[in-house]
Amino acid sequence: MPTSSNGVAATLERGSLARLMRARSVAIVGASNSNPWSMLVASTLKALAFPGPVHLINKRGSPALGRETMASCTAIGEPVDAAFIVVPAEGVGDALRDMAEAGIRQGVLVTSGFAETGAEGAAEQARVFALARELGLTLLGPNSVGFANFVDRVGLGALPLRLPVTVGGVGVVSQSGATCGQMVRFAQQQDIGLSYAIATGNEAMVDLADLVDFLAGDEATRAIAVFAETIRSPERFAEGALRALVAGKPLAVLKVGRGALSAEVAKAHTGALVGDDRVFDAVCRELGVIRVDSLELLLQTSQLLASTGRLNGKGFAVASISGGACEMTADLGEAAGVRFTRLAAPTLERLGAALPAFGHANNPLDVTGDAMRDPTLFERSLQTMGEDPDVGLLGCIFDLPIGDSDVSPVTKVMLENIARGLAAAPCPTVLIEQTLGNRGVAGAAVIKDLGLPVVIGGIDYAMRAVGHAMQWSRNAVRPVVPPAPPPAPHVGGRPVSERQVLDYLGSRGVPVISATVAATRDQAVAAARAVDGPVVLKILSPDIQHKTEAGGLALDLADDAAVAAAFDAIMASVALKVPGARIEGVVVSPMRRGGVELLVGVARDPSWGLVMALGLGGVWVELLNEAALGRLPVTPDQAGELIGQTRAGILLAGYRGAQAADLDAVRKAIAAIGDAALALGPDLMSLEVNPLWVSGGAVECLDALAIWKD
Repeated sequence: MPTSSNGVAATLERGSLARLMRARSVAIVGASNSNPWSMLVASTLKALAFPGPVHLINKRGSPALGRETMASCTAIGEPVDAAFIVVPAEGVGDALRDMAEAGIRQGVLVTSGFAETGAEGAAEQARVFALARELGLTLLGPNSVGFANFVDRVGLGALPLRLPVTVGGVGVVSQSGATCGQMVRFAQQQDIGLSYAIATGNEAMVDLADLVDFLAGDEATRAIAVFAETIRSPERFAEGALRALVAGKPLAVLKVGRGALSAEVAKAHTGALVGDDRVFDAVCRELGVIRVDSLELLLQTSQLLASTGRLNGKGFAVASISGGACEMTADLGEAAGVRFTRLAAPTLERLGAALPAFGHANNPLDVTGDAMRDPTLFERSLQTMGEDPDVGLLGCIFDLPIGDSDVSPVTKVMLENIARGLAAAPCPTVLIEQTLGNRGVAGAAVIKDLGLPVVIGGIDYAMRAVGHAMQWSRNAVRPVVPPAPPPAPHVGGRPVSERQVLDYLGSRGVPVISATVAATRDQAVAAARAVDGPVVLKILSPDIQHKTEAGGLALDLADDAAVAAAFDAIMASVALKVPGARIEGVVVSPMRRGGVELLVGVARDPSWGLVMALGLGGVWVELLNEAALGRLPVTPDQAGELIGQTRAGILLAGYRGAQAADLDAVRKAIAAIGDAALALGPDLMSLEVNPLWVSGGAVECLDALAIWKD
């Protein structure tokens, strides 16, 4: 697939995907009574009531699926938009040539036996898809169970469909075919309306990033739900995610797999703080992507936002007939970051007048069991809460009937009042069931008959979905900052030793502590005399990265004798503990006291490139194991956001009467460190400043370390 970022390639890509996903005529290539895939795709097309012609291709011309077949695509004799290819691996090349000759340019390749089998299969996959590109084809797969377009009733896939299918605004993409099927199944159980369900397969041509981008531009899709095992095209995924954000379409992702950076990067503290999973968390925050941890929450969050759209920043109010449910909702909602509305005095007064004497006006609101006697209590309470000026989302907790049984008269009346109360609200609304279960025919019928809004099963899922919806809505109104131009590349050699790294940082506008390199005891004493106050001595060697362990560090040296003794002790300790290390001397610097020590590290993630880790430095690195992460480049404003995500932000603001830091200077220094790392090019694995010392208006790098590819 074209991967240019100039916009032209993206348009071509979307156009070819649109022709595949919205095909008006299809062919099943390899149709056979003995091939289960051809039977499954035929069943999917029938279940969706595909309105166009379906052509069956069997190279022997044998009847299949109760119909006559044609021996080749070229024998069809009329234009065909897309094909579902189910031939054995050895016959794929011939099938692609036949497709191309017939003018069929789009298809799904379900055939397996390619990259998923190992190196030999990967080589064959590369050969087959090189042919596909040469022929101008766009193929989903291989090893893909295909897709279902519920809006246009196109089903080039083998996904489980229960009739009737609920059509809606959630577009599903999964890198696992079996998981895609389970997502469709769960959506049908919960009456979650889908626009698309797409299984990517091996992603030899069309990958996850392409499909996110496609759905971001699809009119029928209002939210995107992704199950991901890996992100093969990080930059294009980021482009698609930002396109979805700008379009007001929530993107929720369940990504599995955790990892760490290479052992080389782990030589620095930063390598221990940054791992693939943490980086992806940071990327999601940056791109406004909702990250979830279960399939249920993935679909329910997407369903909620597909219904509500962006929330207006106001709070959440909810009513229930159960006091226990209200308490669970409050606890779980608070844990999920839900902001509950503090109801205004007039609202509380109106609610108090409607409730029985033993009731209490509050949010969450227990309408009490009196609603069994007077079901209009639900309608009146919900309408009152919905009219509160600070309610942006209104909910009601009540369980729908289960299974296929008829709705009891009492339940029906209660639901009718609830439906009217929710409908009267001027804001988005949601019905919440206390537990998650198979809704069944009866529940689905009630939702349809009463015109109920989105329904979420399980208070825990509901509160986490609401929390995600609120967070996404805040992200959706943030301006999208275009990436800054890359810094000018460094043209000198690799800075390796601490002094070389600090000198390099200083040349890039980073504030660096003054220092003198001393090769002898006398030089160290002379350098210390030139400093106003106590000094620090540190061994200078490209072979010693952690000085304390080697005995290569001495602090708070106040006179000539202390400096001379420390110099001798450092040299002796290093010779003993790191024999053979190259020694360039000892660095003499002013002693810094107090203040706040930050770690500002940059490490290369194998997928996302250089990532900054920011947190408290010095001894706090191992103790807290806390860092905020962000992809480079980082602007000063973004550096401020990273500071705010850690406990360092509290200290820098002037904790318990301490002097507040010059945050503007700190932000600029952090951004400059990131730019300096970028300028060092692709061989840099890690650059770490530990600590970046901050005291009031003073900001200085005291120590630095660079790790390079071997």
